Amino acid sequence: MLVSCDLLLPISPVKAEEPFDPNIRAEMLKRKNGLIAHVETIYNDIFVSKNASLLKMNFQWNGWQFHESQVNLADTDDLPMLYTRAMSVAAIYPQDIKRVLVLGLGGGSIPIYLDHFLPDARIDTIELDPGVIDVAKKYFGLPETNRFHLTESDGRVYLKRHTELYDLIMVDAFAGSYIPFHLMTREFYQLVRDRLAPHGVAAFNILPSEKLFDSNVRTLRLAFTNLDFFNSGDRSLSVSNVIVLGRLDPFTEAEALQKATVAQARYNFSYDVSRLITARRIETPKAANGEVLTDDFAPVNAFDAYDRRYQRQSLPGDAQTTPGNSRIWQCTPRAHRDGSAAPR
Repeated sequence: MLVSCDLLLPISPVKAEEPFDPNIRAEMLKRKNGLIAHVETIYNDIFVSKNASLLKMNFQWNGWQFHESQVNLADTDDLPMLYTRAMSVAAIYPQDIKRVLVLGLGGGSIPIYLDHFLPDARIDTIELDPGVIDVAKKYFGLPETNRFHLTESDGRVYLKRHTELYDLIMVDAFAGSYIPFHLMTREFYQLVRDRLAPHGVAAFNILPSEKLFDSNVRTLRLAFTNLDFFNSGDRSLSVSNVIVLGRLDPFTEAEALQKATVAQARYNFSYDVSRLITARRIETPKAANGEVLTDDFAPVNAFDAYDRRYQRQSLPGDAQTTPGNSRIWQCTPRAHRDGSAAPR
């Protein structure tokens, strides 16, 4: 059941290949700051709010607020949530990007960004919660076009049922503060690898909780020999989301930097991947003590709770809420587009 505190917005005509409906976004930009909608779905308790030009999607669970997605209504090329910028580094590795798969929709910031800068690619986005899809269309202006497709499905089920190969796979699926356990097992990571085209790469947004992180890294290594690790870029936090890239091809750091330079010149990303790859890269962890996560053994909730430190979030309608970077922890002001932190 969908429960909204706002009336449906009028459906406006959309150009065939627009990555978003500009009329809906313009209407949202005119709205006052604060809570715009509260939508209850079978999976989530969703809050849509606005603060200046930022339109936010938050989930609430047990009294906690979790940042799920943000878009800048005044700047279509912006990625306000810092971890999404780090995920874009994955685009440097494939020789040619024709097909992209994104597991997890939110407000659609990642697929819309890729749609804009990869004009020859088809973007398939998979979302379990039909309510999230409805909210993304109604408030964030996501249409479906010849190149941009939305599918209601569990991400793993979709991969099992579709054998198409993708040059780029992005895994950014959360249930509130948790990654669903079946999207963190050896079998799942191997399935993702099997769906990569030659020279393909997968990007995973994972949690830094110590015990879960070690287990996740050890499990990822069973599917991917070549892994890169990047932080979200939030310097105000002792820990923040980690982006892991699983590559089919081996590259040295020097070779990766060269590919980033070429990719930036080719695609002209708003956030320079040749700078991000240097600014955000972190040392590859050993993770020798982690447990291998399998479909038969994946105590993800217990591991995630171990060593987790929450900070209380402001309500999504609070005009003083800081722009978000992580789904879990309090956030920092926006960074410059070269990957460096914004001055405070």
